[in-house]
Amino acid sequence: MARKTKADAQETRAAILDAAVRIFSVQGVSRTTLADIAQQAGVTRGAIYWHFANKADLLNALWDQVLLPYEPLVQASESQDEPDPLGRMREVMIGLFNGLAEDPHRRQVFRILLDKCEAIEDTGTVHQRRANCHLDGFQRIETVLSNAIDKGQLPATIDVRLGAIAVISYVDGLMANYLMMPELFAVPTEAPIFIDGLVAMLRTGAIRRHD
Repeated sequence: MARKTKADAQETRAAILDAAVRIFSVQGVSRTTLADIAQQAGVTRGAIYWHFANKADLLNALWDQVLLPYEPLVQASESQDEPDPLGRMREVMIGLFNGLAEDPHRRQVFRILLDKCEAIEDTGTVHQRRANCHLDGFQRIETVLSNAIDKGQLPATIDVRLGAIAVISYVDGLMANYLMMPELFAVPTEAPIFIDGLVAMLRTGAIRRHD
């Protein structure tokens, strides 16, 4: 029997993730077993366990699949050397919505992660991952807003903590509504309007420190 190459292993892993997305979309996460995913992917349960320790590990891999493509831009917006931190943040957010509009698979994955991960024991770590992502997001946006103040893009009186909460809440709400009703707004033309409105609100300094 020929040994599997690294490319074969990656192909199997991708097939497992694709199968998980298909079956989670129909059955939900709690009612899906790793055996169901193995059958859908046409692999053995052993192949599943070779790549993923459990269902939560697989779900975390789906988080990575949809979030990692944005990491370089996110890091750029956080850099003190970035001359336009607000512009970079805007680019990340618009790119996020364009990715959802252009890629049905990504949209499907986000719906699973945000809507179909029922709060049960085997997905508890996934809910914790989501909470950690939000906490990390708050901290990273605080860094971006602080950089924007340093670059003169935002007034020095802005409360970066409250500003970060406002940004996360705004984008989360917009995404939740879009995932529920993709026909609600036209992403290519209207997502930039929403994000520019958010940036304009920050620029007004309305979210001020209460010293």
